[in-house]
Amino acid sequence: MQRPDRFFSHAVVEVRAVRWLPIFCQSGILLDLSLGGFKLEIMGSIKYKIDDQFWLHLPLAAFGVHDLPSLDLRAQAKWVNQEHSRIGGVFVDLDPNSKEVIERILSGISDKPNTKI
Repeated sequence: MQRPDRFFSHAVVEVRAVRWLPIFCQSGILLDLSLGGFKLEIMGSIKYKIDDQFWLHLPLAAFGVHDLPSLDLRAQAKWVNQEHSRIGGVFVDLDPNSKEVIERILSGISDKPNTKI
């Protein structure tokens, strides 16, 4: 199976335990994104382990999407690097509307130089 194209990003996002509440959350930098998953650098120590699920809150203005305020995606950690405060994972039960928004994000950031990895 071919791996989806991934694109660099440097948007600030939140990793939340509770979808709609910005409590018990950690801020991070979205390092790369694809329809298949993501890589984050968390500010501080990582509270999650491999296979833990959480909500990834993406404010969309940073990606040039201005008709929606944010996107909340259910995610699962597939690897954790405590030394570098990085976490990578996949999206869980990605619905068609969320896929469409991610494709809009990817199309916006893929137009920028040096964004494809």
